[in-house]
Amino acid sequence: MKNITLADDRKITAHCLSCAIVEGTVQPNGGTIYETKFFHAHQDVAYPVRGLVILASKRHVKCLDELTEEELNDYIHTLHLIRKAQRKVLGIEQVYYFYNEDTTHHFHTWMVPRYD
Repeated sequence: MKNITLADDRKITAHCLSCAIVEGTVQPNGGTIYETKFFHAHQDVAYPVRGLVILASKRHVKCLDELTEEELNDYIHTLHLIRKAQRKVLGIEQVYYFYNEDTTHHFHTWMVPRYD
């Protein structure tokens, strides 16, 4: 178990932060943005930037190439839906996408808005 301090100073104990978020044990600010069979979208619990979305796999996979074909299709479709909503609802014109493969838990992508 790890002791984790969130951006809003809440202190939690969890084996895996992503699992705790997906299972509903930990509620990120703003709650769940979008959820599918394979992915969970929420605001980053460490960096509460308006419009920043994390799209995380529900199962433990570290790399893009570990996703099944069904998960990959769901991932691209969900990424597309969230991006459209960022533009339509929040007026975000540009987004940076980040993902790395040195995570110890869940494959995830940060969708970080670019503000002037």
